[in-house]
Amino acid sequence: MINLPSSTFVGKVVPKEKFYSKCAVNTATKNLFVKYVEQIVWQNKLTAQTMAAEKGLLVNEIDVFEVKMKSFECPRKLFEFIDQNLHHHNVFVLTYDDKAKLFVNFKEKEKDETFLESFETPWKPIAEPVFNLFGSNMDEIYESIVRSADSSNAVASLSSLSLPKGEAEQPKPSLKDYILQNKQNAKIKAQIEKLEKKLANEKQFNRQVEIRAEIKKLEKEMK
Repeated sequence: MINLPSSTFVGKVVPKEKFYSKCAVNTATKNLFVKYVEQIVWQNKLTAQTMAAEKGLLVNEIDVFEVKMKSFECPRKLFEFIDQNLHHHNVFVLTYDDKAKLFVNFKEKEKDETFLESFETPWKPIAEPVFNLFGSNMDEIYESIVRSADSSNAVASLSSLSLPKGEAEQPKPSLKDYILQNKQNAKIKAQIEKLEKKLANEKQFNRQVEIRAEIKKLEKEMK
C-alpha cells in the first residue's frame, strides 16, 4: 500500500479529537469526523534526510497520513479541513474494507491554505502500491505523488511537452502552471459547448457566422 523507505516511518496515531479542541470546528465539520473517520495515523515523514534526496525550493516535508474510514464515502471538505490545519505538504491514504485510495490537495507552498486542485485515485486492493515516487529533490517527489493521484490524467507529463524552436532556453512550466492552464482550458471548453448549442438553434445565417467565429477564436486560446 504505502511503498516508502523504512527511514520515513513514523506510525503515530493522531486522535481525531485533537482537531476538535485545537481548531475552530463547527458542528457540521465535527460530524464529518464522527461519521466517516475511524482513525488517523501519521505513517510517514518524507524529508530530504529521510528520503536521501536534495532539498526542494517549495517542498520541505511531506507527511503521509493513513485515514481509516468507516465507509467508501470520503467528503472532500473533510480532507480540505484537515489539510488546512496541518503544516507541510500532506498526503492522505484512505483505507476501508481491504481497499485503499490516494487523496492529495495540491498546494504550492506548505503554508498555503487555498488548494489549486484536489486529486484522488479510485479505490484499489490494499496490497497495491498507492503511488510511485521519482525525482531527485523534494519538489519532484511531491510532484510525482500528485501525478500518482491524478487518475483522470488531467495533469499530463510535463516532460513530454516539446518547446517550439528557439524557446529551448525558457524554463519548463511548473506543475502549478499546468494545473492553472487545465482549469482555464476547462472554462474555455464550457464556453465553446454553450456556443455550439446556441449555434444549433440559430436560424439567421449572419448570426451563425458570428458564433462560428467566436468558437474558432476560443479554440485558438486553448493549449
